[in-house]
Amino acid sequence: MATCTACESRHDTRCVKHSVDCSRHARDEKNYCEHWGETPPADLNLKKWQRELENKKIRLGVCMPTMSMGGITRVLLTMMNAPVGHSIEWSGFAIDSHWTFDLETAKLILKHCPIYASKDHPSYQGLITIVPNAFQTIVDRSDVVNPCGFTEATAEFKAVNWDAVPLLVVAHGQCDWTRTSLAVILGVGSKHILASVSKGGVKCFPESKQDRVGVIYNGVDYTRCAPARSREVVRREWGIKPDTKAIGYIGRFAYGKKPLATAEAVAELGAGYHAVYVGDGNQREKVVNDVLGICSDQVTIVPRTEDIGTVLNAMDCLVSASPSEGGPLSVIEAWLAGCPVVSTCVGIIPELESKHGSLESLIPFDPSPLELAAAVRDAIADRDRVERARSLAWKMFSASRMTLDYEALIRGSYVNQP
Repeated sequence: MATCTACESRHDTRCVKHSVDCSRHARDEKNYCEHWGETPPADLNLKKWQRELENKKIRLGVCMPTMSMGGITRVLLTMMNAPVGHSIEWSGFAIDSHWTFDLETAKLILKHCPIYASKDHPSYQGLITIVPNAFQTIVDRSDVVNPCGFTEATAEFKAVNWDAVPLLVVAHGQCDWTRTSLAVILGVGSKHILASVSKGGVKCFPESKQDRVGVIYNGVDYTRCAPARSREVVRREWGIKPDTKAIGYIGRFAYGKKPLATAEAVAELGAGYHAVYVGDGNQREKVVNDVLGICSDQVTIVPRTEDIGTVLNAMDCLVSASPSEGGPLSVIEAWLAGCPVVSTCVGIIPELESKHGSLESLIPFDPSPLELAAAVRDAIADRDRVERARSLAWKMFSASRMTLDYEALIRGSYVNQP
């Protein structure tokens, strides 16, 4: 009861005065007194499930609104390809919309597990298995389910028996979108395993749940960061002279990521600098038109590629001006590839720099072209910082470490690092 902790009659774990009322209150499994050391029923149920799954394989399924190549999908694919022995088996992906569906991403995922949807669409090209309710299919096939990216509960989402399995709920960012998504997912199911890709992301969870959140930094596929082709050949293909500095943007072509900052930096820097844009996205055409309007003939547009190491090796600096990130993969990959970075102070960056010193040239939110140009010059000039960032990234962001951490979190044995 709300007032029991202030009741003078409370003795040990019993109430010697209001025993009848307390007994009636306790019979409702939703009620408990955490101040007196009682464990919430949902946590007890989760611990029981973890004991039952001990020494067994974990069938992990994923439910998403759609399938595109973004940070979340890349992290999941990295776990799938992790070169380490673990006990996670991928039971499948479920989507409920063809919007922004990326065929190449689907083909990569299909190497590991099936993809389900409730309605067929020509863009699926026959690769997606159609079932009455794709999300319920994943629940039925899985020991634990990771719903991610939902900002509203659709009719299909609401129809699922989410109570049947524990839900792995991950904060992938630190913004209002993250808070909205977490609220939707935490609104269903009775057993939740909580994680965040940054310490700052923990604050996106309700305050009462924050001490239960495991912080697991994103891992990356180290092999993606090694160049497969020579810098000189790639730069010739881009139309960049040997003495010209290539300033890059890598990621989704979406205005929320502030992609125009790279073009603004190049326009301010002038002759001897060239912008390179690598990626895709539903706002690609508009972004490209705006970029061309800013730096015209000083830009090359490159399609999204899995050979990111070759791209980074050919660049002289990466610019990431996004106002909100959790564990920015393009920045981590640039660190590993030894490419200087200009970035806003978001996600894991302030957490790391407080312990390890400067890792990139920082810019304010909504930087001016002058501030961008100065940061690019600073990033390129400081080779000691580049080497420090590369060494740190190599130690901290392996796919194997991330995968084993998530397995430990699911099993209830993960302990946050200080």
